[in-house]
Amino acid sequence: MIIRSKEKIQVNSKNKPVWALDTDALTVTHNTPDTEPSVTAFSSDHIKYHLHYSVEYRPERLRRLVNRGEILDYLIDLDKVVEEALERQVNKWKAHDQEYLDAVTAGDMDKARGLENMLRLCAREPVFNAMVYV
Repeated sequence: MIIRSKEKIQVNSKNKPVWALDTDALTVTHNTPDTEPSVTAFSSDHIKYHLHYSVEYRPERLRRLVNRGEILDYLIDLDKVVEEALERQVNKWKAHDQEYLDAVTAGDMDKARGLENMLRLCAREPVFNAMVYV
């Protein structure tokens, strides 16, 4: 789904929206009259899931963010805070997971990385429920 801002500008004698959000391609396009459009692409799962959730359950919020020109900052901030929350949760669990600590102590970095990946996957559900699916 592509959500375009109500505000339009002339670009190469065409009327274009100032902002456009493509929820399938995970891109935000900012058109200005005298330069090429600026396209910012996102690749994280949490941005994809948040946008698809928002299209279904909170489409007015997305339209409002696009119309106000706030969508890019909103998505950049969301991307950052979700990554930080996941990292904090994984670090808390690593500090108390005896199997992980034993693997690090023994120098078994393959096992430690595998356990860290498992902890990261486990952290996704509560973090996504609290921050992505809202």
